[in-house]
Amino acid sequence: MTLYGYAGKILEVDLAARTHTVRDLDPDLANRFIGGTGLGAYLLYQEGTYAVDPLGPDNTLIFGTGPFAGTSVPLSNRYGVCARSPLTGVFGESECGGHWANDLKRAGYDLLIVRGKADRPVYLWIHDDEVEFRDASHLWGKDTFETHDQLREEVGQVGRSGQEARIICIGPAGERLVRYAAIMNDGADGRAAGRTGMGAVMGSKNLKAIVVRGTKDFPIYDKAGLDKSVKGLAKDIVSTAKGFGKLGTAGGVPTHDKMGNWPVKNWAGDHFPQGAENLSGARMAESILTGRYYCGNCIIGCGRVVHVKEGPYAGIEQAGIEYETMSLNGANLLLDDLAAVQKLNELCNRLGMDTISAGATLGFALEAYERGLIDKDDTDGIDLTWGNGPALVEAMRRAGMREGKFGNLLAEGTRRVAAAIGGVEFAVHVRGLDAPAHDPRAYYANAVAYATSARGACHLSSFGHVFQRVVSLPELGYPEPVNRLDAERTPQLVLDGQNLMGLYDSLKICKFTLFGGVKPRHLHEWYNLITGRNLTLEQLLEIGERIFTVKRMYTLAAAPDEPDTLPRRFLELPRDIGMESRSVPPFEPMLKRYYELRGWTEHGRPKPEVLRRLGLDTLAPLPVATA
Repeated sequence: MTLYGYAGKILEVDLAARTHTVRDLDPDLANRFIGGTGLGAYLLYQEGTYAVDPLGPDNTLIFGTGPFAGTSVPLSNRYGVCARSPLTGVFGESECGGHWANDLKRAGYDLLIVRGKADRPVYLWIHDDEVEFRDASHLWGKDTFETHDQLREEVGQVGRSGQEARIICIGPAGERLVRYAAIMNDGADGRAAGRTGMGAVMGSKNLKAIVVRGTKDFPIYDKAGLDKSVKGLAKDIVSTAKGFGKLGTAGGVPTHDKMGNWPVKNWAGDHFPQGAENLSGARMAESILTGRYYCGNCIIGCGRVVHVKEGPYAGIEQAGIEYETMSLNGANLLLDDLAAVQKLNELCNRLGMDTISAGATLGFALEAYERGLIDKDDTDGIDLTWGNGPALVEAMRRAGMREGKFGNLLAEGTRRVAAAIGGVEFAVHVRGLDAPAHDPRAYYANAVAYATSARGACHLSSFGHVFQRVVSLPELGYPEPVNRLDAERTPQLVLDGQNLMGLYDSLKICKFTLFGGVKPRHLHEWYNLITGRNLTLEQLLEIGERIFTVKRMYTLAAAPDEPDTLPRRFLELPRDIGMESRSVPPFEPMLKRYYELRGWTEHGRPKPEVLRRLGLDTLAPLPVATA
């Protein structure tokens, strides 16, 4: 049986034994969970890794591509990585673009499963059918820029096309088990699998990097039909999403400030107009921008290439600041110095850290310092005041290196810092995952989405804030974007968005295609052309629901007593969002209605009939909650 759209193999490596095995991808699993983190979540739940130490050798780490990867589908050179999160203790996942995923698939593998812990630092070198465990002792301690460049020289150009191998790696933050450590792609270009601490899982396994080069082909059911369909939409994608190409994701900063959407002073402030002016994509373009970065298969080019040439933060040409980074490391810290924010971005990329959680943890620490919960003795002499660029840069460096008692504390993340020093009431996270730069007080969809996302506060789990402002989904019953304060329609919108995003994360396609006019009908058409399955759109969306539900089951199994809720700051502190009155979301009624629509219990657990309908009833039952 030909499995169209897939390489058809799963590569499993045992780092402790330094062995690897290759097995066939089960067609039934591919049909039911597609790939990426959807299939990864199912396999992790089946293994019961929700009960293991996230930083122990039994925590399985899974990298997954999908049927779109390696095809002509635009913006599809993507992979997902999942494991139990050392930051949250629940389902951990992160998605990433760059240029690595297509090579893994063309090496012949849809999934890479990593088990065990090496006795000393190693890196994996995968080139088609060859899998090598190579010593990485000489790389341990090096930052991600250095590691990438050195591995590129060591491996050289391989394959029939003579192209370079592709590299993902961790930096010192991952080696030192910073709980929000990232896995970094493409060296100074700075693409990251950032959220939930997957870099720390790699570090706990003594796995410094994974280098891949693939030259194989895989079958596509109707390649000519796919290429024709994609070609017909490509110009529209480029034209519709041209704003991202011109100004990057930070181009929307001034609008987000006016709408009360980005974080200001650890989410306690309303607006930061000088930051909106000094930190915007437009300001970057007129000052430090030198070029654009395109992920593999990308036709939008939202990535920024910048060069700060003068002053205390001068550096090399490298990846520029994205919206989330700009927000959490700029407005969130009351820092409006573009060069300083770029330096924070560089430190996160070099050391290998999630810029969202890194900036959020600093923001919490700033407020704790202001309130007197910590002083200079606790910060190892750093004057941790709002907007203090040099102090913030030094604090970020120490966090990434776990240097000193303060750096070691910051490396634990917001929730654990708050538990250690106090201030739980102004710790802004869900399940330990820091909130991204989209305020649920400004977009009610994010109130429900953050609370119910399997990985914690995640704007990408439903993309609801986008569907409440600029993008319509006519096939799903939304011919126009939904009003951002429409509490009545929000629960269904979040549900529909979560099911759709489950598909995006398993098919492997960038969500920014939505800004280019890609609709669910296009995903449906491309999936059928690639796989030959001939599903209806409704059947495909049910797979998205199955994927979302199995991720939810993993999190419920890992933390059965943790409720679906929001930080107190979002629930109790009204914010000016540019409307007639200040806003807090009507959270409880929306959550109750969401549960009803999902077919979940009043405590947010899928009912038996839902699990039967989705074919998940044969999995191990969820632990009984005690609270």
